[in-house]
Amino acid sequence: MIKIFTLLLLTIITNFTLAKTLTSDSEVMHKIFTGYAYDLSTQELLYTEHHRYLNRYHHQVEYREVNTKDEGISEGNGELFASKHINYQYSFYAPDFEQKNLRNGEKIQSKKKGDNILIRYQENSESRIQEESIRYNKQLVVDAGFDYFITKNWQALITGKTMVIDYLVPSLLDHYELRVKKVVCDPIDKLPENNIQGEHHCFSVAAASFFIRLFSNNLKLTYGHYSKDEESENESTDIRLLRFKGRSNICDSDGNYLDVNIHYQYPVAEG
Repeated sequence: MIKIFTLLLLTIITNFTLAKTLTSDSEVMHKIFTGYAYDLSTQELLYTEHHRYLNRYHHQVEYREVNTKDEGISEGNGELFASKHINYQYSFYAPDFEQKNLRNGEKIQSKKKGDNILIRYQENSESRIQEESIRYNKQLVVDAGFDYFITKNWQALITGKTMVIDYLVPSLLDHYELRVKKVVCDPIDKLPENNIQGEHHCFSVAAASFFIRLFSNNLKLTYGHYSKDEESENESTDIRLLRFKGRSNICDSDGNYLDVNIHYQYPVAEG
């Protein structure tokens, strides 16, 4: 039971980056960034994430092992062990997505069909594929659609409003309510990085149900918020996920999920 309910929050991690709706293909071409996942206890680098927007609607993620060299560990690209493709064509809040983990054969798929969402989940290469169809509703948030929810409700969240979302959990073939609220950032969460000198805001994400909270882990997200043009209040505003603390959504070869601290690095803007 603990493993099942822990999976409730797993599917959110590493998916809420670059939340605002992208306005042009030329802008998308620069949306390439990397996440470095460290063990929360030992600070050991466990794997890296490589994100790329192919266009406005298609987002690809590659998960790679850490390169090892005689002189130590390199943070460069290692062997590919998992991948994800996210398609926002039908919805930015509830995108289609497919994720495959070569470590143990885990496969996750969510796809909108008519008025329903078709979910397929396979825990590992030896498990049977589970399938379920649920009714789509406008309050439903799927995978990386969570990030679009954050930016759409940015002002309400940073002023302290607690919000509840209906979040799809493919591993449970169902959707559950999650509570999102602003929390105090730790000093380490505010360290300057990614060339962001503006405000940092931290949020916690937890199951709304007290019973499920007993078996699941809270997530903590740190966002950086700044304006490239101080005279503009809207169009030049950029909101980026800088850090994630919580249970990883990628398991090892034994099917174990570790607690991680992921640092996201973005290219320095030109000019």
